[in-house]
Amino acid sequence: MQIMLDNGDWRRLSSGAREELLGLLGTDTAPSRSAKSRENPKGFRWRVPFDLTPELGRKLLRGLTEDQVTRLRLFARDNGRVTLKQMLAATKGADLHVLSAFEGAVTRKLRRLVGDENRIISLIMWDYDAEKWDKDHTELLDGIFYVSAATSQALKKLLGGR
Repeated sequence: MQIMLDNGDWRRLSSGAREELLGLLGTDTAPSRSAKSRENPKGFRWRVPFDLTPELGRKLLRGLTEDQVTRLRLFARDNGRVTLKQMLAATKGADLHVLSAFEGAVTRKLRRLVGDENRIISLIMWDYDAEKWDKDHTELLDGIFYVSAATSQALKKLLGGR
């Protein structure tokens, strides 16, 4: 039997469902470690926020706009979890598309800095289980962006947690 999930299908699954599927598949069905190493020699991980170090963080922050730095500063507190509303309010924005542009710009720069030519890593992830929609499920009202604990600590060191 074969089950196929494309990237879009995988993203629509809750984080709990993704973890359960990965657990059920186990290591017996996963490619061998040597095959993984050939495909991904730098050890980057899919769907797991990248761990930013203070040194890499300094490079990442260089050249970012004031609004981008303001949004990243939010991740330096609250264990690296920030609501959609907080992200918009930080720069007095109202359009959700500005957050996609922000996340994309930061991710592209990070990928260039670490040499991720396969576009695997992301600094900021979305918690699908925390989404809040209107009653018709047509408009996203709120949700949570998050970074890894290591990234939150690096940003706290670089930007402060205020």
